Amino acid sequence: MARSAIFCLLFLATNASLALLYPFTLSRFLMVASIYAVGTLIMLYLLFHPRNHWLVSNRYRVEGAGCIALTFDDGPNPVDTPKLLDLLREKGVKATFFVVGKRADQYPEIVRRAWEEGHLIANHTWSHYSLFCFLTPARLRAEIERGAESVHRICGFRPRLFRSPVGQRHPLLRRYLENSGLEYVSWSIRSRDTLTWNSEVLARRILKQAASGDIILLHDHLPRGAHVMLEALPVVIDDLRARGLKFVLACPRDVVSVATPEPAACESAR
Repeated sequence: MARSAIFCLLFLATNASLALLYPFTLSRFLMVASIYAVGTLIMLYLLFHPRNHWLVSNRYRVEGAGCIALTFDDGPNPVDTPKLLDLLREKGVKATFFVVGKRADQYPEIVRRAWEEGHLIANHTWSHYSLFCFLTPARLRAEIERGAESVHRICGFRPRLFRSPVGQRHPLLRRYLENSGLEYVSWSIRSRDTLTWNSEVLARRILKQAASGDIILLHDHLPRGAHVMLEALPVVIDDLRARGLKFVLACPRDVVSVATPEPAACESAR
C-alpha cells in the first residue's frame, strides 16, 4: 500500500505543478513543463513497462536451462484458437493461454479443449479493458475476480497466473492479486504480432531475440485475424527446437492442480 500511496502522491504533485503557471512567464512555463514531463514519464514507466516491479512483483522468465515458453493473450477466438491448438498438437508443444473471461464464457469448449490437451489456462481479466490502469478499485477487483471465475466455471480450477491488458499496472494491483492468490507474469520477448503483417518478419523478430528462459508474448485473438502468427509459428518452433530449446508452460500444471483440485471432468488433462 505504501507504493500505491507514493504513486498517487506523484500523480497529484505532477498535476498540481500546473498551478505554478500563474502568473504566467516564460521561465515559469519552462519550469512547469520540465516538472510535468518528468512526472509523467515516471508514471508511464511505472504503469506500462512490462518488467518493472514497483507497483506489482512480476515474473518474466521461466526456470530451467534450455527452456522457453510460448504465451498467447486475448483469446479464445472461435476461428484462430482451434487452428493454433491443431498446430501445437501437431508440433507437440504446450503453451500458456491468458484468456479473457468474457470470451472464454462465449467459447468454453475451446478453453476446455486447450486445458485437456495439456496447455495452461491463465487469467487475462474479464473484459480486457483498454484503460486498465485507470480502473476504479471496484472495477479492478471485478475484472480480476470475474476472469478467475470464468476459468473456474469452464475447467474447474482457479487460475494461478495473471496478466493485465498490454501489461498495464494499477496502483492497487499488487494488493488485489495477493488477495486472489495470483502471480503476475509478463514477458521477456514482445513479438509485436499485433502490428506485423508479414509472417517472415515476425518469425525473424522472435528468433533474433529468443534464448533460454524467455517468455514470448503472442496473441491468438486479433481484430484482423491471427493468420500471420499462425504462419510464423511453425518456423519459430522448428528453429528453436533445432537450437536445443524445450517448450514449457509459464508454470507447472501440477501447481494449479495441487492448490485447487479439478473436478472429474478435467482429470483426463493431467
